[in-house]
Amino acid sequence: MEDHLIQNGAALVYGLIMEGNLPSMKLVESLGFKLHRTLVMPGLAIYKEMEVAHKGAIRPMASEELVPASDLLNDTWQGYDFYEPTSAEALIRFVNRTPAYSLNHLLVLEDRGEILACLGFWDWGQIMKITMKAHSLKMQMMGSLIDIARNFRPLPRIPRPGDTLKQWCLTPMGFKDPKYLAVLLRYLNNLALQRGIEQIFCTCKRDHALLNSMKGFIHVDTAMHLYVKTFQQNVISDDKPVFIDGIDL
Repeated sequence: MEDHLIQNGAALVYGLIMEGNLPSMKLVESLGFKLHRTLVMPGLAIYKEMEVAHKGAIRPMASEELVPASDLLNDTWQGYDFYEPTSAEALIRFVNRTPAYSLNHLLVLEDRGEILACLGFWDWGQIMKITMKAHSLKMQMMGSLIDIARNFRPLPRIPRPGDTLKQWCLTPMGFKDPKYLAVLLRYLNNLALQRGIEQIFCTCKRDHALLNSMKGFIHVDTAMHLYVKTFQQNVISDDKPVFIDGIDL
């Protein structure tokens, strides 16, 4: 695979490894990969309806909004390594090539003709099934605490071994301010609740403004290690933040 990539001009190859997966870390390190950054994958628990209060309109993206939406995405992620600037044409190509995805999966928050935030959601259960085999120690402890606390307040259900997970992945995401994305996330929470979805995921750096939009949610944060192997010099920076598309999960 590396030979093929080099012959076709690839500057680097990268992979995401979940926390605790030591065998995979040792494997990629033996193949010349280096740990470039540790990111966070917040998993939002969907278990109750949330209030959505905003004077703007929330609806699926219209085709004529692809240009301002792509501009918003570029403004949100400009300066991030691994981010490829998008356009209306690129967004349409993304929609068309992604299974079980359409413009109906791209939500916008619009107020007086201005797009304040856009949020895409992808039901990866349409192309693969993930079955819980066992819990990590971290999940076992969390499950025990939630089972006790559920006697006093509504709380999410922890999937049991044997359960097929029902999850959505967030991609793409753009916003003028995290408070606008928070409105879309709350709206999406209620939509997911109606459709039987139990978790929503994305990936970002640990201090990204995106996390500010998740206030009010219960979420389990999982460390995601970004391993990189470069084929060319100076193709990534140690200083710049990195962008990881949710679809890479």
